[in-house]
Amino acid sequence: MKATPSPTPSFLQAPRIPKLRYSYSTPHNKHKHKLPTSHFSIRLLASQNPTNSCPQNAHYHDPGNSSLFFWTATEIAEAVNGRVVKWGPPGTISTDTRTLEPNQWFFAIAGQNFDAHDFINPELADKGCVGVIGNRVCENWDKGFVEINGDTVSSLMKMAYYARNRFNGAVVGVTGSVGKTTTKSMIALALESLGNPVYQSPGNWNNRIGLALSLIGIPRNAGVVVLEMGMSTRGEILELARMARPSIRVILNVGASHLENFSSLEEVAMAKGEILVNAKPGDVCVLNADDPLVMSLPIPYGVKKVLFGRSEGCDVRLIVAENVDGGLAVRVVLEKNKEK
Repeated sequence: MKATPSPTPSFLQAPRIPKLRYSYSTPHNKHKHKLPTSHFSIRLLASQNPTNSCPQNAHYHDPGNSSLFFWTATEIAEAVNGRVVKWGPPGTISTDTRTLEPNQWFFAIAGQNFDAHDFINPELADKGCVGVIGNRVCENWDKGFVEINGDTVSSLMKMAYYARNRFNGAVVGVTGSVGKTTTKSMIALALESLGNPVYQSPGNWNNRIGLALSLIGIPRNAGVVVLEMGMSTRGEILELARMARPSIRVILNVGASHLENFSSLEEVAMAKGEILVNAKPGDVCVLNADDPLVMSLPIPYGVKKVLFGRSEGCDVRLIVAENVDGGLAVRVVLEKNKEK
């Protein structure tokens, strides 16, 4: 008798993911109701892992994607607490004049070592720029202008919070010393294969500027957003987690890559654990059970815990991993009927 797929384990039922369906194959067994686990295999191709860097000046724009969220001048002014000086048509957001594309607003960021206002000129309009968000514009600027009084980086953060507040789908946040970008892409691909409209942050945009731009770029049809969060010092993950408010929080590992700013791996672990600080009851945290430092982190009350790794007792347990045809083939076991 051919076995039918087993029901989805309750610990994998992530909150607030619309129309989510899990599918995996189980061994043929007429006594399927007695099986303690469900086995399935995944094959991942190395070419599916993006390698984009996370610049301080960056943009996210896909002119072929009609589902992108176009910001109106009114929305921009409300989001940054600014003032519409000159109206412009709706558009997406860019912070880099070098890569600015038609139908984009240019957000001029003034940093410690640069001031993007210096690059505002009529040539931007020739490239299709529909408006500027910033402290000032050049003479003879005849496109849109939303004026900001004060720090432009803070205004960009306000816009990111505004974008996050209007998004009602599930947000997955991924952090760890290594493997964030690859894991983020794997999560997005897995969710897409289940029919979810998924948006993932471009490349490894994992600092405060990159995460802010990722939130600002969420398409209007997205059902799930997958973001990565990086750090170099204490407090950075906490800031990113407050901005993104993930309902599913993933900690991959704790390594020595940050020790130049920390005195011990235990301090690195606590900094990574900041992603869990503001988790609410009903949220999910996904932890590497093979990393003792990850497992030592406190979990807020009411937050569901899902463990992955090679260890016995993991909710998602790795059995085999091998290179096949330029990709990675793995076999994992989903433990059923476990509550965390």
